[in-house]
Amino acid sequence: MNLEINRAATEPLYEQIRDQIETLVRDGLLPVGTRLPSVRQLAEELGVSKNTVDLAYDELAAHGVVESRRGSGTFIAAQPQGGNGVNLRTHDELGPSLGDYPPMRWDPYDFRSEFFMMPVSRGSSEMIRFTQAYPDPELFPFDRIKQSTTNMLWNPEQFFFDIGHPQGYQPLVEHLEREMALAGVPMAQGENDIILTGGFQRALALVLDFLLKPGQAVAIESPTYSGLLNLLISRNIDYVPIPIDDHGMDTDYLAGILKRDEVKAIVTVPTFHNPTGICMSPERRERLMHLAMSHRVPVVEDDWARLLRYDGPVDPPLKRLDQGGYVIHIGTFSKVFLPGLRVGWITCPAAISVPLLRAKTGSDQSDSFFLQVLLHDLIERGHFTRHLRRANKAYKQRRDVMCATLLSELPDGCRFRVPHGGFSVWLELPEQIKSVPLLTLARQAGVDFVPAAFVMPDRRDAPALRLSFSRNTSERIERGIKLLCGVISDCIENPGLLDSGAKTYEDLF
Repeated sequence: MNLEINRAATEPLYEQIRDQIETLVRDGLLPVGTRLPSVRQLAEELGVSKNTVDLAYDELAAHGVVESRRGSGTFIAAQPQGGNGVNLRTHDELGPSLGDYPPMRWDPYDFRSEFFMMPVSRGSSEMIRFTQAYPDPELFPFDRIKQSTTNMLWNPEQFFFDIGHPQGYQPLVEHLEREMALAGVPMAQGENDIILTGGFQRALALVLDFLLKPGQAVAIESPTYSGLLNLLISRNIDYVPIPIDDHGMDTDYLAGILKRDEVKAIVTVPTFHNPTGICMSPERRERLMHLAMSHRVPVVEDDWARLLRYDGPVDPPLKRLDQGGYVIHIGTFSKVFLPGLRVGWITCPAAISVPLLRAKTGSDQSDSFFLQVLLHDLIERGHFTRHLRRANKAYKQRRDVMCATLLSELPDGCRFRVPHGGFSVWLELPEQIKSVPLLTLARQAGVDFVPAAFVMPDRRDAPALRLSFSRNTSERIERGIKLLCGVISDCIENPGLLDSGAKTYEDLF
């Protein structure tokens, strides 16, 4: 061995000996089984004390680099280990050095996500935004929330902050069972069960993961809720768009898809469809159930806004028609009460409640019992019902202002329906006016909206847009709609104005 000692270095002499031997082993210059010089021999060669060589050999033995054999000497170990625990196989055995490998390729794992949220307008803070279909924070019952939260924290229970049963806080489960029974859904033992979740999106993800095998597709409405598209895309779930009309999902079109065995589940928003606001007609609901049952395909009902009804008859949940255990109903408090509360629920056939609970346990164990107890307390004290009554009155007034202003200001060739509930109006434009270039011009005028491309399953643009009224005052709604109608009128009279707008959705970023 040709070892060198640097007496001027700050590194101790025994560490210099140890490190050089490790390097020789790692580079294959000291193969397994090689006999090292004796302690006295190496000490004499290097001009150091025997204690120095002893320390070096002891360190090498502790790291598994060498082994001592009584009466024979010190040898390179059969499976040497470096001082940091790194295997010291030869360079040929190990292959290229770590720095020679190419970087990890993450691009195969990426997916199109530019539609996952609306591009933020760079306009002023005075921009009138009709983009958010959420409850208005100005209407939140903060005094009641503070009162309930204070009572809970003043007398905290252990289970508030412990891992609870995955089904959820039992009193809230029982409350929802009663509510679903009052809506006409059979809730006797052995028929349907309730499972609480951390909001609608987690409920939907849980259900789709439970229903679908890799490569299977679902039928969805076109246009549809953008959050559903985001979920399907992020989970690599294929989907088949089903057009809708004034009566809801086109069940004749769906029948053809089911005949070809293209989908293994149907996702629908039968009440206050987002983004169109349409309520599926009773005839379509019954036809949908006949199709699902004859083809033995489950239906996932998104019942996000049934409580946000401002006028007209109350539509029962689609689940009410379910006589064979085909419908999985999903509801949420995030849209009818507090969006940040993140409490949703699943009403599922009893036959799958235990497997679905086990699947939930496998994915997230349990949800926040503190939030579920808080919500139940607000319900029990009547605060939720009073808030819903007050909020619906405010949302109805805002809807009426938006629809009245549209009716008086819209030019010929435009069409909209007055929604009986929900948060939005779906505006259909003349064929030559696409929503993406129109959005550019509208923003320049001080108005923002959701273009059709954002909610179409194939992401194509179309002559339609969504206007949400829930987070604007009546005054801002009236002013914003007048500005928008002025832009639409200008584009109808002079279609060339649209040439200066964005050509594709990506151009909006």
